Amino acid sequence: MKNLRWIALSLLLSSAALIGLLAATFTPATRAYLGEVGGVALLLALALRAGSILCRIVRIGVICRGLDYTVPLSSLAITQSLSLFAGSFTPGQVGGEPVRIHRLSRAGLAVGDAVTVVVVERVLDLAVFASLTFAAFLAVRHLWGYLAATVLYPVAAFLVLVLVLLLALVVLVRRPSLANRIIGGVAVRVLDRCGRSRLRLRPGSDGAERLAERISRETEIFAASASRFARADPRALGGAILASILDWVLLFSTASALLVALDLPPSFPESFLFQGILQMIAAVPLIPGAAGIAELGAATLYSRIVPTYLLGLFVVLWRLILYFLNIPLGLLAAALAAREKADTRGTENL
Repeated sequence: MKNLRWIALSLLLSSAALIGLLAATFTPATRAYLGEVGGVALLLALALRAGSILCRIVRIGVICRGLDYTVPLSSLAITQSLSLFAGSFTPGQVGGEPVRIHRLSRAGLAVGDAVTVVVVERVLDLAVFASLTFAAFLAVRHLWGYLAATVLYPVAAFLVLVLVLLLALVVLVRRPSLANRIIGGVAVRVLDRCGRSRLRLRPGSDGAERLAERISRETEIFAASASRFARADPRALGGAILASILDWVLLFSTASALLVALDLPPSFPESFLFQGILQMIAAVPLIPGAAGIAELGAATLYSRIVPTYLLGLFVVLWRLILYFLNIPLGLLAAALAAREKADTRGTENL
């Protein structure tokens, strides 16, 4: 029921923002332009989004193989689609990681190894995403004055935070005992805050001790797996990096394809920077799926390169492809996952 409330809230806020934005920017010129939207460029935008998702699926498989696991491509596709669906309706997109960990552990990975896969993904995402955003920032000097008055300092703070997180992760992987103490301490505090009674645990009970032992064991597995992957076949790491670069380039290029569909210049440097800033906004755990905030943020940024009478239409198309498309994909993946689970149970009963 709580999940349904998150989904309803996200869809309601996003739809309200899109309708309000479209109403505020819809003019006779917009109406006359509707029939001129380029169909080929719209299909290209969809293809770019599909290519981005495919890169993420391939990357999961490459990282798993780097840890000596082989997961079927169909299972990885379901995992990624469910992750996108969950991330779309949780603050800061945090719902996607637990889904991937759960699905990978069901596919045969140890929990610590599944966590390693997800952490490596996130690290690569942060590194590539921050690099693309910084490169785009350097390429748009003519917007520095505008950015300084709006988002320059939040963007700089976010990039510094990314660097700090990456350095902290390197330290934790190189010192498993420190990682064990930190993760274990966080887990104990979470249990205390949530209330041990809900989990039927009491301080000093066997259940609590077993939980602490499991946390310690999985933390050691995670640290060992991360170190093993970093030192494994360079092709695995190289393949994961290449898939990450292609993923973010294709994802950021989707907005440029939509600009072309509206008969506007693709404005790659500006659009890449704007997409990076919008991704930072989406990562802030305030509202599920950054609903409402993403739409208004996109309208504010793209108002520099998109005429007012096309601005609402552009944001609607952009949000449909990068956000609302996750809904049918997630529902289809959920149906396939349920059938996969039923088939597995049927096989076990034979």
